[in-house]
Amino acid sequence: MPRTVNVAVVGAGGAAQVVHLPILKRLREVNIAGLVDSDVSKARTIADRFEVDFVAPTLDDLADKAPFDAVLVCSPTSEHESGVLSALSHGAHVMCERPLVGDSGAARRLIDAASEAGLELMVANNLRYRFDLRAIKHFVANGEAGEVHHIRSNWLNRRSRRPRRGWRRDPSRAGGGALMDLGAQALDVLLWILDYPVVERLCARLHGEGDVETSAVVHLAMAGGASASVEVTWELIDERDRHSVVVLGDRGSAYSYPLQLLTETESGVMDVTPPIDRPPAELYTDSYRQEWGDFLRHVRGEKPYGAQEDQVRLIEVLEACYQSAREGHEVIL
Repeated sequence: MPRTVNVAVVGAGGAAQVVHLPILKRLREVNIAGLVDSDVSKARTIADRFEVDFVAPTLDDLADKAPFDAVLVCSPTSEHESGVLSALSHGAHVMCERPLVGDSGAARRLIDAASEAGLELMVANNLRYRFDLRAIKHFVANGEAGEVHHIRSNWLNRRSRRPRRGWRRDPSRAGGGALMDLGAQALDVLLWILDYPVVERLCARLHGEGDVETSAVVHLAMAGGASASVEVTWELIDERDRHSVVVLGDRGSAYSYPLQLLTETESGVMDVTPPIDRPPAELYTDSYRQEWGDFLRHVRGEKPYGAQEDQVRLIEVLEACYQSAREGHEVIL
């Protein structure tokens, strides 16, 4: 029987309350060691809701009350670096919400620190665990799309759901606006589907008034000849959010939301889409459960994870996007 893993949660915001704590409470062989937040009163209220015994303002304080093997860092982006380093200093494996940090130098420091400590550092890119997106990656890897010419990823959220206040509207805490919030995952998933090719150049445009952008469009050219585009917004005028990935190759094409995989054969175009028996909302929630299952296998030593070098490259691409938008021209990486 797998050993029980004690998990400390750093950050008592929406990601913890809506996604992670409900999943952790349902996972067998997992104990929530405690909830850490600078607002201890808020943390106590949330801890009571999820029947978590201990709260503390810092991991150091929690360590005096309860042991932990792993730490989930889901505080504002500006606090990720200190949160990850604190967890590593306590000998804990770490899952950190995306994006890992706001600059590539910090990303490199964290990955090196985890490697030197012999501990796992996993960025919570849950879209990699969606059944439909994993099917697209498998489709591309098997060559059923042929040579990929273009890939598109968008994450379009309705205006009614946009963050109106709080840390996501503060560039010093979030590192950016919609591009950092939604674009990090939209960029990661398209690069992951293609096994993280080198991005040679890009051009980005940001839109919106205020301290951070509310929409962004990015065009990328990658080594090998493929192109990519990303569109993200907090300001979609629609009745529902729209999220999609499209892959165009010389022998096939792939579409998510709903999933469809088409490949060319000698007898014509064949639909090779695997059946999916879940609605899109369940696919999204299930991706987090799959993500946690994978992370816990790494924590228990059942599966090596390895350094997430691609996350340094992702942050470098995001930095280049902001540079391109700021300077108004294409950036060569």
